[in-house]
Amino acid sequence: MMLSLLLSFSKHAALTSLLWYSSITGYNTAIAENTVSASIENSGETKNNNNATLKGIDVSRWQKEVDWMQVKESGVTFAFVKATQGDFRLDPFFARNWEETKRHGIKRGAYHFFKPEAPVQDQITLFTSTVTLAPGDLPPVLDVEISDPRMTGEQLRTSIKTWLEAVTKHYGVKPIIYTSQNYYRRWLQGHFSDYHFWIARYSPVKPEVHHTDSWMFWQYTDSGSVSGINSAVDINFFAGNMDKLSELCIPEYATATEQISPLQQLKHKYPQP
Repeated sequence: MMLSLLLSFSKHAALTSLLWYSSITGYNTAIAENTVSASIENSGETKNNNNATLKGIDVSRWQKEVDWMQVKESGVTFAFVKATQGDFRLDPFFARNWEETKRHGIKRGAYHFFKPEAPVQDQITLFTSTVTLAPGDLPPVLDVEISDPRMTGEQLRTSIKTWLEAVTKHYGVKPIIYTSQNYYRRWLQGHFSDYHFWIARYSPVKPEVHHTDSWMFWQYTDSGSVSGINSAVDINFFAGNMDKLSELCIPEYATATEQISPLQQLKHKYPQP
């Protein structure tokens, strides 16, 4: 009995040490993908033909020059590319990443890193003057992960809404909100039911949102490994199949025989949360 207890304790200690080490260094990408995929499927968030979720990445200057051909061959379906930050900064790799994702048939989306202290109108202008969306592109993304101690929660949310509404008007499609699980709980939950969320939660437990909200993307690790990228990269899952992902994208222009104005062509119906 004592020997069995000692063996059991030893195994428990080894597992605890492994979990602690994994939390520090980032767990194996393949294991993480299987765990996260199973978590989504078992929760009923998505059911598709092959019982698998779609994998994507998000990149910025930190990944430098990406070999997008290798990324595509590794099974990546979509990619979010950083375009702008605050009211003045352009990501130096945006133009290259934006063109290369398109060239290699990877669904692409552009995101803006929101700075609460910067003038919101200048942030709107910077993003809309930098990013041109085409049919088949994912909606724009507002990356919200920092706060300003001088602002109340209401003031922060008002500024965020101003950006979202202006960008919706410009592109004719509602943006997606990216944030972490903890930031969402503190500042955003229950206030943006008209928008889909992309939640960063580095855990095998799926994102948790207010009953009026919905999440479509889950960033489950910031230390992933993908062929064609020589550094750690964020890896994401989309809660649905390719048809559902395509529904989120800018639609193909209507044919000329339909005689619809270009503005009307872009004002497509956004999937309800």
